[in-house]
Amino acid sequence: MWLIYFSGQDVRLTETILDDTGAPVTGAVSVVLTVTDPTGVVTTPAVTSVGSGLYAGVVPAVSKSGVWLYRWTATGTGVGFVSESQFEVRPPMIGQVVNLASAKAHCKIPASDTTADADLQGFILAAGEQARDVVGPMLPEQHTEWHNGGSPTVTLDWMPVSSVQSVTEYVSASTWVLTEQPLGTSTDAYGYTVDLDRGQITRRATGGAVCFPPGIKNVKVIYTAGRSGVIPWTVRLGALELIRHLYQLTQQGGRPRFGGAALDGESGGVPTGFALPARVLELWQPQKRPPGIA
Repeated sequence: MWLIYFSGQDVRLTETILDDTGAPVTGAVSVVLTVTDPTGVVTTPAVTSVGSGLYAGVVPAVSKSGVWLYRWTATGTGVGFVSESQFEVRPPMIGQVVNLASAKAHCKIPASDTTADADLQGFILAAGEQARDVVGPMLPEQHTEWHNGGSPTVTLDWMPVSSVQSVTEYVSASTWVLTEQPLGTSTDAYGYTVDLDRGQITRRATGGAVCFPPGIKNVKVIYTAGRSGVIPWTVRLGALELIRHLYQLTQQGGRPRFGGAALDGESGGVPTGFALPARVLELWQPQKRPPGIA
């Protein structure tokens, strides 16, 4: 069974029902499949017998992303069976740093071999999250942040920054919405300039730099971070290397990787204890976010 499903996909669940002796049931039995979606809504899909104690049910067109829980119960003469598990539905149109076909090619897995597809899909999503943490978002994503006042500049948490939607400062019961006023075009005392490359916003008053009003979390910034879907080749290759590392470490018994242990940041033939090998971090280094950013 797949581990990760797409939004809108039918999910077929199966379970072998056992009697009290541990053998697959053969007589009359009442089987119920209960499914709970990520929001807590409970459904009971129809269940059919497909032979040898095996029962199946289909959850149609799963629409909510997140973890779905399901529970099999069976009762009858000499039968008191319960089994629980879960599956996950990924959000629709989620961006990935690489696709499944690229990951299979990098791991030298034939396109016709689908036995590891579910595991690879999980590794792809994990690699995307790791890449985002190190180099920043690939796709545009909006953030709302609260910063302390008292200094002329605030530094945003996520880079690269593609645009700033609004900057608002709060002084006691007063609210001031600032406007972007590039140097040379300043119009009043309630402006700011933005350095997209460094992710910094500077408070301006008729062109000059002044401090944001003192306070704790009294400066609100809404902005968009990301590279508009442009994925640098070093980031893509680093992600493929991370996927290969995770695949070989977990699915192939941690055997030595291509290039030998030394190139993986290891000593001897012992598999690395780190999720991110040194070679992956080196590939991502040119695009790495500045230090000290949450």
